[in-house]
Amino acid sequence: MLPRSNRKPVWPIAVGAMALMALSACSGGGAVGGTNASSGAKSTTLTIAVNSAPASFDPSRADNGNGLYPMQLAYEPLIRQTGSATYSPGLASSWRYLGEGNTRFQLTIRSGVKFSDGSPVTAQAVADSINYFTTGFGPTTGNLAGVKVTASGADTVTLTSKTANPEFPLLLSQNFLAGDIISPAGLKAKSSLTSKPSGAGPYVLDSGATVSGEHYTFTANPAYYDKSSVHYKKVVIKVIADQTAELSALQTGQVDLMFGSAQQMPTAKSAGLTVTNTGPTQWNGVFLLDREGTKTKALASPQVRQALNYAVDRSGIAKAVYGALGSATDQPTTKGFDEYVPSLANYYTYDPAKAKQLLAQAGYPNGFSTSLTYTSFDPQTKQMVQAIAQQWAAIGVKVKLVSSASYPAMSTNMYRAGALSVAWNGQPMFLQVGVLWSAKGGLNPYHATDASFLNKFAQASKASQSQLAAQMADVASVAVKQAYTVPVVEIDTVVFSHGVSGIPSQLPGAHLNVVELHP
Repeated sequence: MLPRSNRKPVWPIAVGAMALMALSACSGGGAVGGTNASSGAKSTTLTIAVNSAPASFDPSRADNGNGLYPMQLAYEPLIRQTGSATYSPGLASSWRYLGEGNTRFQLTIRSGVKFSDGSPVTAQAVADSINYFTTGFGPTTGNLAGVKVTASGADTVTLTSKTANPEFPLLLSQNFLAGDIISPAGLKAKSSLTSKPSGAGPYVLDSGATVSGEHYTFTANPAYYDKSSVHYKKVVIKVIADQTAELSALQTGQVDLMFGSAQQMPTAKSAGLTVTNTGPTQWNGVFLLDREGTKTKALASPQVRQALNYAVDRSGIAKAVYGALGSATDQPTTKGFDEYVPSLANYYTYDPAKAKQLLAQAGYPNGFSTSLTYTSFDPQTKQMVQAIAQQWAAIGVKVKLVSSASYPAMSTNMYRAGALSVAWNGQPMFLQVGVLWSAKGGLNPYHATDASFLNKFAQASKASQSQLAAQMADVASVAVKQAYTVPVVEIDTVVFSHGVSGIPSQLPGAHLNVVELHP
């Protein structure tokens, strides 16, 4: 889900605490948010606040954190992923794998659909768009490496992969961008796509009412084929960095919806706002990057990595740092994904004595030293790593904490550190391995690999859809037992709202589809 390691990362996550993704809604013309403040009439405008400007309006270069929202508005995906993690038709009316091995995937394209520029959505246009996507450097382009897309007839598109890819439906959904189809005119003017989307989505960008870096205005697309799913005449994406200011705006009726934090929940509830827990969407802990001991020799030992896991008081940290939204976890994924293994819950109990014993067995009775870089702009991650460093020090492991004040800084620092801490969205194991543990993974700066693990993963990737979850769970079990990471806390997402419907009770990977929201 990340670009190649020699490129600037575009993170596939709502990185950090929930404070890093913020949604809000308001309207103009005397209406405030989803409801007119004086009359109670429903609003025709929704404003979505995000913490940073979109990276690009080109799906092959966009991010799928906050950057999803303009993509959802301007582009129609081939396949829609619902809040319950099921799939429904988008531009594709049907789809299926061909044969065995998950290397060929076929879609039937819906007829009679037009791009916002009036040109028809054809099978060839779809094939050209996906082939272009594979040349980009967005968070999911790496998962389509080696994939060739061809069109046959008026409505058939076939994806052929050199290696097994069991997650084509997910990658072609609105949450992972590859299925956001660009018009032929857009592909002819690729350089313009950064600031001017060119899709078949329910909305179009109003450039005259847009100020780049501040706010982006989208109006309903009159050519959109499914008018029943267009709930607002106008949607505005507004860049707001401060979550405290968002809550104040929500309380005063200027904002309708935002992602909140545990610390803000009492205030939100006392203000009469609707507080919706959408379930576990992220985990936070430590990625052990230097698993072959390039800079920190000790980390090449599974016993050492296991010791680091036993030395952490997960429950204590989860409660102290994340409050009601945090719970202890020792798996690098979240509940709700098939690759979460219930039998491995509490696999690493808090046992400093056992941790010391494992260190001694590995040849480090007096511990060792390493460095850990973390996203310092996320206060909860900062608190968490400080606690982890103290607990590791108790078993003789000295940790130099290296602050990363931005994602580019983190990208640079992780090439010098033994470990990294950044909140991470839950996702299927197929995508997880590609980012974290394959040789060219975006969060594998030392290219550490385990041939046995990757062979097991390759075989699991070929499994039928009915067997896929069980085989990927076996792959996930290896990652836990070999201690590739030190997961600490699973984090629920909480949404504060007023006058907005359509908020799902589950948000897989913290991906909210704003098109589904309505007054």
